[in-house]
Amino acid sequence: MCGRFFSQATGFDSREQLGMDGLSFQLDARDDIRPSQLLAGVTLDQDRLQLRQLQWGLSHPSLSRPVINARSETLAQKPLFKEAYAHRRCLVPASGWYEWRTEGARKQPYRFATGRPLFSFAGLWWPVTPARPQGALVLVTQAATESLQAYHHRMPVLVRGAAARNWLQQGQMPPPLADPISVSAYHPKGQPIQRRLF
Repeated sequence: MCGRFFSQATGFDSREQLGMDGLSFQLDARDDIRPSQLLAGVTLDQDRLQLRQLQWGLSHPSLSRPVINARSETLAQKPLFKEAYAHRRCLVPASGWYEWRTEGARKQPYRFATGRPLFSFAGLWWPVTPARPQGALVLVTQAATESLQAYHHRMPVLVRGAAARNWLQQGQMPPPLADPISVSAYHPKGQPIQRRLF
């Protein structure tokens, strides 16, 4: 799963990130983004790019806690995601994410990055309603690449350029991002604590 991530960039340029004309957006650099917070989601509405602030996590009456991730393999079949996958795909600007691995008696956080200041996670979004006053957004995940399986069996779907454009416009699942992913143990003061997801 992807339960925490970070974004170091302060701007999103659609020509650079998608290869298509559109607006440039200002972003807030944040080092610890977690579920229930508002996220910047880039959406496509009638061929127009928009930046929406949406809450990370989809609530549902039958679930005890919000859903924060959706498996790419079953988006078109799962009733919870099917309609959003068909009509409301989005991009979530990011610079990397965190995972935790049990090492001895503790869980060590690791930071995953591509070396680029900005790419996007593939996502799905839901509009504002009385039941969801801040809308909702979930991140799409896939099986981890072989080099990352030692840390977690899932990873977010990473997109940039034509792959990001194809996700927004057609819902096409991208090939793996060509950029190598670096992994580093994360030790700064105030490091993310896994149990504090919400």
